Amino acid sequence: MSIALVDRRSVNLLVLAFSAVLLGCGGGGSSSDGVTGPPPPNNPPPNASTLALMVENNHYSPANDSVGVGATLTWTWNSCTGDGYGGSVCTAHSVKFDDGPESGVQESGSFSRTFAIAGTYTYHCAVHGTAMAGKITVK
Repeated sequence: MSIALVDRRSVNLLVLAFSAVLLGCGGGGSSSDGVTGPPPPNNPPPNASTLALMVENNHYSPANDSVGVGATLTWTWNSCTGDGYGGSVCTAHSVKFDDGPESGVQESGSFSRTFAIAGTYTYHCAVHGTAMAGKITVK
């Protein structure tokens, strides 16, 4: 098989995939005013910021965030690193809010919290204390 034939097939597959994506993005539904397309969302998301945070080795990413009332944030553990021998080493961390809710100390998994009241919520790792801390501002 020649290189030109492989390149032509690759280009044809890319064109076909791109065409399928474009065709799949067609409008749907209509309204009484003659405008076609998907209906507008009833409720915009409660925030314009990050809804997913990471618990990494000795820090949160992002550590500080700003969200709207009603937002649910989820922290996901990403604290494992290679041990140099084909395995991995995971470090235990937690998400512990100063006002009470906490994830518990864990090496993997996730933790979610919904913020129903405006205010500033500080949190830290139960293992590392304020050396690993963050803040959520709810507007």
